[in-house]
Amino acid sequence: MSLQVTVELPEEASLLLGDEVEHLGREILTAAVLRWFEEGRLSQGQAATVLGMKRGAFFDLLDERHLSPVQMSLTDLEEDFRRG
Repeated sequence: MSLQVTVELPEEASLLLGDEVEHLGREILTAAVLRWFEEGRLSQGQAATVLGMKRGAFFDLLDERHLSPVQMSLTDLEEDFRRG
């Protein structure tokens, strides 16, 4: 089952974003999933599933967008290093 969401954008959005209209939906979904991943709302596996890709492809996407695959906060990371 899939969920369909309608988003209204001004016509200028396609010109500003440089994408053809049929690609905007996928780009918006990708941007949302990457944001939710960064916020820790989705795991790597969940994010990959929502985007319909394998986890390795999701890692490639993170690399393309210069995003870290690590979901630890700086505080958690520092604590982890202190514990050794």
